[in-house]
Amino acid sequence: MRVLMLGQHLELGWYRGEFLRAQGYEVVFPESRKEAVAAIQGGKFDVVILSYSLSHTTSQELLELVDQKCPECPVIAITEKRWEDRHVNPVETVLVSEGPQGLLDALKRVDGQGSGLRRVK
Repeated sequence: MRVLMLGQHLELGWYRGEFLRAQGYEVVFPESRKEAVAAIQGGKFDVVILSYSLSHTTSQELLELVDQKCPECPVIAITEKRWEDRHVNPVETVLVSEGPQGLLDALKRVDGQGSGLRRVK
């Protein structure tokens, strides 16, 4: 499963990426907004992980690009607390306090759902 992980905290992104790679996932973690746009436009992903560290505006802009390039890609949001955001509307929400295992569990649930799992826009 190819994962595009979008976030602002580099060290945390690298850590999450290495953890997921060790579990067999192919992870792309762009280190800047410019790299994120290039990764979205040039890549094919099975799932997008969106971190709470991105601003609301940046999240919306990047998700619009994801929707254009890969409208069937489910989104997992990592948040500090549960929230409802009609613009993001993730298929899975992982609390930061759930740690890497919570993220892995969410990816497994998404992977188990196959292509039938979609965000409602």
